[in-house]
Amino acid sequence: MVVVPTQDHAFPTLTEHEMNHIRELAIAQDVADGTVVFKVGDADIDLVVVESGQLNILNPADDNKVIVHHKPREFAGDIDLITRRPVIVTAVAHGPTRILRVPSKKMRELLNRIPRLSEKLMDAFTGRRKMLAESGIFGMTVIGPGRCKDTNLVREFLYKNFVPFMWFDPETVEGKRRLVKLGSPRKSPVIECGDGRVLVNPTIRELALCAGVLAPCPSDAIYDLVVVGAGPAGISAAVYAASEGLSTLVVDKLGPGGQASGSSRIENFIGFPAGLSGIDFATRGVLQMMKFGARIATPVTVLRLEPASDDEFHRLHMDCGSVVRARTILIATGVHWRRLDAQNAEAFEGSGIFYLCTSTEATLYDNCDVAVVGGGNSAGQAAVYMSEFCRKRHVHVLVRRGLEDKMSSYLVDRIRSSENITVHEGVEISKINGTRKIESVDLKSRDGTPKGSLSLNAVFVFTGAEPSGSWLPDSVCRDKLGYLLTGSEVSRSGLWPLKDRDPCPLETTIPGLLAAGDVRSASTKRVGFAVGDGSLAVTCIHHLRSLVPEVTRTP
Repeated sequence: MVVVPTQDHAFPTLTEHEMNHIRELAIAQDVADGTVVFKVGDADIDLVVVESGQLNILNPADDNKVIVHHKPREFAGDIDLITRRPVIVTAVAHGPTRILRVPSKKMRELLNRIPRLSEKLMDAFTGRRKMLAESGIFGMTVIGPGRCKDTNLVREFLYKNFVPFMWFDPETVEGKRRLVKLGSPRKSPVIECGDGRVLVNPTIRELALCAGVLAPCPSDAIYDLVVVGAGPAGISAAVYAASEGLSTLVVDKLGPGGQASGSSRIENFIGFPAGLSGIDFATRGVLQMMKFGARIATPVTVLRLEPASDDEFHRLHMDCGSVVRARTILIATGVHWRRLDAQNAEAFEGSGIFYLCTSTEATLYDNCDVAVVGGGNSAGQAAVYMSEFCRKRHVHVLVRRGLEDKMSSYLVDRIRSSENITVHEGVEISKINGTRKIESVDLKSRDGTPKGSLSLNAVFVFTGAEPSGSWLPDSVCRDKLGYLLTGSEVSRSGLWPLKDRDPCPLETTIPGLLAAGDVRSASTKRVGFAVGDGSLAVTCIHHLRSLVPEVTRTP
């Protein structure tokens, strides 16, 4: 069965003028009927354009059914052409076919040389991946109980790293069938990688290797900029830095997007009047920075920072065994939500209590009543999304103070007018009740007075953010809440070590170490402000570069 495209931009036809540009960089190849041009699992593939004949794209996860036919002046591929990850489909020639191959090493040149063609390709790549993900029969296979912490960690990692996957609960008929097919392992989750490999309850690093996410650990190289944290501030800094020719590396311990990737819909970010999901924002940002030549390494955790001493380079020691040198480092590690302080809460983390809200969790708790804890925009977005995703469920919003105190008015209005949302003000959760799953929660007022209970099956927590970055040295000065001091605050602290210049607006108490986004003291906790910080960081970098000799850049 051929999937009929619902978005014209996902399957465009190239003009003859665009074909001529491609021919300048491509290698022509004649292939016979039935020739496999690329297959599932191949990494770092070429851009393949059909000049004559036909190329069929097959779905290995669905008995190699044909997804689409590519005819002359059409091209194969999606975002994996940019990320250089293993592809999730197979391409086979249908009849005698002549193709043009643009080597992966020339993709950046193609994208940056011809803006209109670049726009057409990037729109197609993202549109195709979205369509494939929404088809539900694509990519890796994950089998594990839906209310299992390890299973949900696997699903979260794959979701955040935009890896298509199919999830099956082993209690369902289809889940049991697939589990038997994989040998009926006793532990879960069980992951079939798409190329025949099977993992049982893997570590995140093993999962990343299976999914093709884990690139080689960054070598002992020199970068103009290393960004720690791939949230909005970090991604935007990488886009601006790489587009201006700075060798840029981004590292993140789980995947791109930061807290934003856990948001169901961001509606107050300029340029997207209809809003976009956090994962769409992260995907677009990562593709954009990679288009300009930035690298991303995930899952990689920074163990410690060694500030510059005898030379001009800071050193980051990674858990993968590498030490990376950088003239400038940007700390964009963001914040993490404070854990729910309620009796029995720890037992249900990842299996009923969540600190993000995406389609992964919304589907898992379809037709189930849930609670959203918190009074900020993240909580508001989660409440609205959960209520609209399933109109049969009831969403209880629990806030310690008033709903209007910190939440944007457009979200307050939607929550107040929704028929399946109830707001409980001046309360918090005191106890989680249930055995294998959450069955109800007990409430209390701020002074500890019992306030009854609510029957529900999941709790989404967005309360009390705490800054990340515990690995930073003590010489990085923080405010009383633990956020990093920068710029004028550093000057006022009296801890700035240099006499010949003042710190730039985002510079910490260590020269050449910047901070941006939510981790920075006095920052506004909004996506737009984080993106602004990212762009300001590049201005700081240019200023710092003007003060020292040119660095040797890493390709």
